[in-house]
Amino acid sequence: MAADFDKKTWKEDCRAFLTSCEALEIPAALECSRSGNGGHIWIFFQEPITANLARRLGAVLLTHTMQSRPELGLDSYDRFFPSQDTIPRGGFGNLIALPLQKHSRQHGGSVFLEGNDEPYEDQWAFLSSIHRISIQQTEEIVQKAEAMGDLLGVRRNFNPDEESLLRLVTGVLIEISETLETTKAYLKFN
Repeated sequence: MAADFDKKTWKEDCRAFLTSCEALEIPAALECSRSGNGGHIWIFFQEPITANLARRLGAVLLTHTMQSRPELGLDSYDRFFPSQDTIPRGGFGNLIALPLQKHSRQHGGSVFLEGNDEPYEDQWAFLSSIHRISIQQTEEIVQKAEAMGDLLGVRRNFNPDEESLLRLVTGVLIEISETLETTKAYLKFN
């Protein structure tokens, strides 16, 4: 799974996200994007994992980051990869550039960074040393966060008989009517 960060605050936002990874004991690696103007946080798994579970783990981390650093707006956060549960027929889905591309590396991009934002001297040795998280660990982390109500997520209602069109599920619940005539917001306590 990769979390994509762009814009001018990408380094600070990536560091905050990595701090959440450390707090939740999730091994992660920061890669400077090809352009050098963004970053990708990579999380590696021991075995194949569903895209849905990988993104839910990303949502746990994003929620944790926002809760522990409310002053940090995470303006640079773009999205998670994979971005969808299935690959469209005849297509590849959303793509992310793989790290360590020769041309980009020659210009300082597409490399994994140490804590001081300098590239690891031996990129391949660094990659081979990264711990991978198991499906069981991933499920436990996600289930614990979901049980505590600590998971930012968006749920779309497809039932046309229901009044609300969109619900943002977190500490605050927002309902927007289909006609957009009314908007309700209230706190949800667990």
